[in-house]
Amino acid sequence: MKQSRSPYCPSCSEVDFQNFLKVRDFIREPANKQVTIGALVEATGVTELDITRYIHEGRLIIKDNPAMSIACVRCGKATNEGKVCSTCQAEMQQELQGLQASVNKTSVRAYRLD
Repeated sequence: MKQSRSPYCPSCSEVDFQNFLKVRDFIREPANKQVTIGALVEATGVTELDITRYIHEGRLIIKDNPAMSIACVRCGKATNEGKVCSTCQAEMQQELQGLQASVNKTSVRAYRLD
């Protein structure tokens, strides 16, 4: 049996996919490049929650649209590129590098028994 990555049943997954296509196709139109999330909801009938989820999942790219932004899940600042803003991405990268450096400094000593 094939494992599905979707938390939805097959028919709900299809509805979700069709909703995604509606949103994606709408914002690809040159006349709709500066649309807001509210206007996108109104025009497509897709919920704001679903649109936000598409952005968080990386399925919907809105970098070129400053009018459409979502809140960073870490700091709440407006972002239009995934779940976290670029500032938080940089901070998390620095934190990770610091942790990696501290792990690398900690060496395990082995003693030999004769």
